Amino acid sequence: MLLFFKHYIYHTMPIIKNKTLISSTKLFEISRLDIEFPNNVNMEYEVIGGSGNGAVMIIPVSNTSMFFVMEYAAAIDSYALTFPKGKIDNGEGILEAANRELQEEIGYKSASLEHVHTIDLAPGYIDHKTHIVLAKNLSLSKLPGDEPEQLEIIEIPLRKINEKIKKYKYIDSRVLASLYIYDNLVS
Repeated sequence: MLLFFKHYIYHTMPIIKNKTLISSTKLFEISRLDIEFPNNVNMEYEVIGGSGNGAVMIIPVSNTSMFFVMEYAAAIDSYALTFPKGKIDNGEGILEAANRELQEEIGYKSASLEHVHTIDLAPGYIDHKTHIVLAKNLSLSKLPGDEPEQLEIIEIPLRKINEKIKKYKYIDSRVLASLYIYDNLVS
């Protein structure tokens, strides 16, 4: 059984001596950090900070299937297999955002939502938290979304997930992490 810990080893934290904003867009801030480590070594880091409240990625599970989405990924100029996902709006909680995104992207709502973990994509240089939410007890409920095109919804039987996802060229890495977390929740 996989166990998640909030802290692995207790260290004396480095001190951020200075933070300089290099550039800012509507989605990101790039900053330079001057950091002093406990052993008196000074380093300069450039980091990307996300704007807003982070994002949710939802694992939608019925009694027999799991739902995925094929969505255009502009950074790789291709379509990628992913779970329903999206940003957390101001004033919105994690579970509320998850249920909204489910309805916008796959046309289902959940009567049973559980925040199972929070992950970071590349915490050494990107501050972008994704909250993984397990959604069960699904029922039809569609909300208008903000997607520029109709998303392809892919339903895969639970017993065939490992076999079926191998055929996709691009898979959002957060999906793989979410499947790992899910597998450890149900085993």
